[in-house]
Parts: sequence; C-alpha cells; structure tokens
Amino acid sequence: MKPVTRRTTGLVLLFFTSFPAAAYDLPKEIPARKPGLWEMRTTGTVGPNQLKGIIRYCLDASADRALQELNIMRRELEVVYSDITCQTPKISLTGKVLTGEMACRTNSSDDDQAAGKDFGWTTAFKSDSVIVNEEHSVPRDVLLLLENKLVEEQRWIGECPADQKPGDGLDVGFHYNSDKWPNEAKPINIYESLTVVDKMLKEAIEINKRLGPM
Repeated sequence: MKPVTRRTTGLVLLFFTSFPAAAYDLPKEIPARKPGLWEMRTTGTVGPNQLKGIIRYCLDASADRALQELNIMRRELEVVYSDITCQTPKISLTGKVLTGEMACRTNSSDDDQAAGKDFGWTTAFKSDSVIVNEEHSVPRDVLLLLENKLVEEQRWIGECPADQKPGDGLDVGFHYNSDKWPNEAKPINIYESLTVVDKMLKEAIEINKRLGPM
C-alpha cells in the first residue's frame, strides 16, 4: 500500500506547551495523585530519535484531572495538521491501571480506511506518589508522522514551591539523542496550555474544512 503524503503546514510535535478541556469520558474512579510537586521524566523514541524530557507540575485533584485531558488533546494536535480526525478515545480503569486508545483517521475518501495514526497508553498507579505511563503511537500509511514509544516516570517530590499554585509548573526541556538530561526552566501552566491547544485544534479543523480532504 502506498503511504499517503499530506500537508504539514503548522506541524506540531509532542512536547509543545500546550487548553479548557474537552469533556473526555474519564473514569471517575481514577486513583488520586498525592497533592504537591510532581516530576515527570520521559524516555523513549520519537521516530528514529532517542528522547529525554522533564516536566514538573504542582498538582491538586483539579489540576490532575486537567492534565489527563491535556495529554489527550496533545495527541489530537499531533495529527490534526495532517488532515486527520481522531475518534472518541476509549478509556477504561482496571484496578489501578488506566488504559486508553484512540484511533485517528484521514479525512479523504481516497485513502485506505486504516490510514491515520493509532494511539495507545497505559497508566499504572503504583502508589499515590509513583505513577508510570507508557505510550505507543503508530502511523498507518501516512508519511511524515512518526512512531513514538515513550515511558514517563512520575514521582511526587515534595510540597509545591511557595510561588506555584496548582496547575503551575516548569518545563525543564527535552533532548534528542543525548546522554544528558535537560536543565532548562520555562514556566508553564496546565490551564493556560489547555486554552492554547484548544484554540490551535479549532483553528486547524477550520483550515482542514476550507481546504477540503487531501
């Protein structure tokens, strides 16, 4: 099968600072994260590249839920500029393991029905202070999209700094193909990121409608 080449204007990669949340059907029984400062270290591959990244968030129950929503929206944003629409994610909780999958397909009737990208992730709540999230996303017959295999180790590392409120954080950065961990300090906020990503998604969807299926 010949891969589909699609437009890439405004292509957005995974680690954008990113929105008001869409109403995803998240299980109400998701285990509670311990309130406070969380450090999230990501390792894995983005296409052929080895990745290391660090983000720290000040979380309470509300910010924790918003972060779950934000992560799903970022996945949609990753593919929307390739004229791909994501179906409603399927999310379930078994014990203390949250599993999600989301099928995203191109908007052209000329493409194979499977063309697009599939996302799958598993979040294991080891305790209220240790969580491991694993994600595997696979492009299907669409050029320029990358296969990602990522593991994010999340740990509670203490109380939130005095100058941070729930939702605030620091993007320490990410490196490709480096043995070193990043060491930057860019302020971020979950709720502001939700707003930004929501706007970008809506704008991209309107652009896709005006241009029509590729």
